[in-house]
Amino acid sequence: MLEAIAACPPSARIFYTLEIWQSSFAEPARCVANVGDDMAFGIEPGAPRDGGAMVTFIACPFTAEYPEQREGQPPSTRIKIDNVNRELVPQIRAALGVRQYIQILYREYLGSDLTEPAYGPIEFELRDVQMVGASLTGTAMVRNLQNKRFPRLSKNYDYLQFPSLLP
Repeated sequence: MLEAIAACPPSARIFYTLEIWQSSFAEPARCVANVGDDMAFGIEPGAPRDGGAMVTFIACPFTAEYPEQREGQPPSTRIKIDNVNRELVPQIRAALGVRQYIQILYREYLGSDLTEPAYGPIEFELRDVQMVGASLTGTAMVRNLQNKRFPRLSKNYDYLQFPSLLP
């Protein structure tokens, strides 16, 4: 990701977005950071919700620390979403009463093409969630990291296509 940012022209604007979801939500909450007004972004085809559609992300600042790396533990980071709007607060409070983690999808968009993400989606589980005033904080962990395909999520590597792999 750092290589992509370094190769990006200085005039290009990157938009950082979160999609917050749990089965108790009627519809996902979507946030975009560092903007003054709500914006429309395209969701990648094949997404679990609204795939291929242009949807509105609300202007809502959020921050995350660099992921903590510990031996035998998946990477995790603290995330904070400020100024959580009135519509989202009841959803979050209801979600805290359900025995299910809140899912977060992180995407990045380039200002030159808002129709689909330039990076992502990366799926996280939000744990240890706390609501203090209009701020939501929690620990984001990559869900099921050991079972993710690498380097491409859409390709299976087998020994028939890649003979140097051992059967």
